[in-house]
Amino acid sequence: MGIDLPAREKWELFLRGQDVGPLVSPPCDNWSLDVPYRWPYDEPEPFQEGHRARTLGEQIAMANVCGWDPTFLASIPFTPRDPGLEPQVKTTQLGDGGRRTETVIRTPYGDLTSVGEQKVTSRTVKAELASQEDYRRKAWVVRRAMDYDEDAAIAAGRELARAVGDRGVLGTWFGPPAMAVNHDEMHYHLADFPDAVMELRAATRELQLKQLDTLRKSGFDYLFYCVSGTEWISPSFFAESILGDTLAIFARWRALGGFILWHSCGHLARLVERGFYNQCLPEIFETLSEPPVGNLPSLAWARQRLDPRIATKGNISLGVLPNGTEEQVRGEVRRVRDQTRGTRHIVGLSDDVLANTPLANARALVDEARRL
Repeated sequence: MGIDLPAREKWELFLRGQDVGPLVSPPCDNWSLDVPYRWPYDEPEPFQEGHRARTLGEQIAMANVCGWDPTFLASIPFTPRDPGLEPQVKTTQLGDGGRRTETVIRTPYGDLTSVGEQKVTSRTVKAELASQEDYRRKAWVVRRAMDYDEDAAIAAGRELARAVGDRGVLGTWFGPPAMAVNHDEMHYHLADFPDAVMELRAATRELQLKQLDTLRKSGFDYLFYCVSGTEWISPSFFAESILGDTLAIFARWRALGGFILWHSCGHLARLVERGFYNQCLPEIFETLSEPPVGNLPSLAWARQRLDPRIATKGNISLGVLPNGTEEQVRGEVRRVRDQTRGTRHIVGLSDDVLANTPLANARALVDEARRL
């Protein structure tokens, strides 16, 4: 019965625990097929070439062409009212053919700067957050950014929601405040100047909680919640630096009527074993990847340890859809279905749909997933 429902209604019923038939929904943030882009609807395109939301239009088109149940992704600008928070960017050409880019934000406590160089590859000459003073400057910037143009943000979000309509649900990228730090040197900075790091984390959390209100007023349905770096995040670090803020964010978002699609595509085994995802209870959790992408023994292993109330999503290998045959794609779908029987699972990938994916493979994915 659920196959013929509008995608949005289908998701709403699924999230209320109802059976809507098989769902298939790979992460997709632009047109990634091996055929020329086309708009498959009779009405005019909502976002022409050059529009800031052009990729959302591509997602809408691709979902129709492929036939899956889309969870769309887009963002809105939280533009600070203080023009002084706008970064000043200076680019200079280097003698070896490369270029150097310096970004500066002026603060009362000194300049917050980052410097990078790029030729064939890029390298960071000076990270934005490299010292205790940098963290305090960044915290000042974040607190000042609390005063943003909410009316403009809401108007932008409602434009996105109108374009989506009943074709699916609309989400945006989000993550824990701990991810605002310097990833490469996080543990050193926590050891050397923990108070400054915590000051930035607290300021970021305050800003994010305000942004949640704006996002719901704008028409967003879900948070695409990302916790990156699971290859080097220990269970103790997760418990101390991520869990509490995540629970607070989820509680606020759910109180506003939204749901969470948690996306992590790295090494999750120890975090699954510790029960962190069961504590947070995201409505949907992706992706439960096996080697070489992830480190889970199997999808079935993870499903046995996750709360049955969590709907899982994934975990077909990234290489199969763009590079495999149609029968290999179908075989992967059957493997996923066999490992998740009796649970709430949405067929998808271990990450985004890659460029030049054959349309025939995308349609084989959907067709096989729809079979009971």
